[in-house]
Amino acid sequence: MPVIVRMVVLTLAGATAGGWCATSATAETSKSFQVSAVIANGCSVTTTSSGTGTWGNIALGTVSGITTGTVQASLLSGSSAGIQIDCTPGMTANLTADTGNNAISGVRQLANGTARIPYLLYANGSSTAWTTQAVALSFPVGTSHMSVPVVAKATLSSPSTAGAYSDTVRVTLSW
Repeated sequence: MPVIVRMVVLTLAGATAGGWCATSATAETSKSFQVSAVIANGCSVTTTSSGTGTWGNIALGTVSGITTGTVQASLLSGSSAGIQIDCTPGMTANLTADTGNNAISGVRQLANGTARIPYLLYANGSSTAWTTQAVALSFPVGTSHMSVPVVAKATLSSPSTAGAYSDTVRVTLSW
């Protein structure tokens, strides 16, 4: 019986369309990529507690119903006085307040049922009452935090009905 030997010869030479190559390969060992960021203008306000939406409280205290004169107190937000604002350095912002829930003819009023006591707010050390005009805030380069003091003054001119008086003022920070 004859023996049949078949021989297959495989030759590797140069790069072929199939990808095998008998020559040495080189690979890039370094590349570069870019990293960038955009800093956008923005602000945040520290509030008294998470989720309440309040920027603090002004408590004018307890006075006798026959007291006359002016009582005043400052806004406290947690353990800090004033509204605590942080904004991007180099920008400006505006702080506005509405006339509150109990205003009569544009004058803020503390209310106890139908009994009312008018009061004024003063912001950022101004001696002019803060009505609905904007308080301009500037954050120069290198500065990002500001405390804006707010003071309430109520003038008691006649005997007042006993009870708890209150109002809610909405303050808006815009930039």
